[in-house]
Amino acid sequence: MLRFILTVFALGIALAHAPVQAQTIVVAIEDKDYAPYYTWVDGKPEGPCVEITAGAIRLMGAEVEFARMPWTRVLNSVETMRADAALCGTKTDERISFSHYPDEPLLNYDVTLFVRSDSELTTSDPEALSDKTFALVKGYSYASIDDRLEEEGMIRVEATGRDSLIKLLMLGRVDTILDSRLPVFTDAKRLGFEGQARALSPSLAETPAYLFFSRKPGYEALASRFSAALEEFKSTPEYDVIQQRYGL
Repeated sequence: MLRFILTVFALGIALAHAPVQAQTIVVAIEDKDYAPYYTWVDGKPEGPCVEITAGAIRLMGAEVEFARMPWTRVLNSVETMRADAALCGTKTDERISFSHYPDEPLLNYDVTLFVRSDSELTTSDPEALSDKTFALVKGYSYASIDDRLEEEGMIRVEATGRDSLIKLLMLGRVDTILDSRLPVFTDAKRLGFEGQARALSPSLAETPAYLFFSRKPGYEALASRFSAALEEFKSTPEYDVIQQRYGL
């Protein structure tokens, strides 16, 4: 009997140390570029949001699969628990209601107003911009800055996508647009408007962007595991290389 017990005990130790199949975390990601934070190249996502996420998930001993879809479906797929997580979103009360946020953000976005280079506007002070129009991408979150601009008397215009956002400004349909510096200047260059937009100073906010998780059973703990792995990843040389590559 003692021999049998020892055999079972030894088997238990062996199983405990046996390799197990790595968990695959399905991450929903917008199908449009938000350069340089995430872009699509030959059907594969690139950019700091993607690379930081993948690096942290590797440290968890898991694998990542990116699922490409429109931004509204990204949010819906997390809310309906068809995806495990979404990249690379800011925190809002609405999103908190259907997702778990890790403590550690992937990176920070600036929230900035932009004008055409020939605009007479010189400041981002909302009081000086009363009655001016500002455009933003429908469905995006701007750390509630958009609500504050409306409260200060600015007029909201919603663009259907990033290309539309830039074109509204370049065609003079709106006075300003609200977004982040790196994506706006990247999009303007791609659309043939390089040098024709400038940022109003100062930026209105810095807002953290996260990999946020669905409310599947056990995923609050998964978000905490990811947060710890992300914090660890940020101390690695690989993370330093990513920051330098994208000018973060």
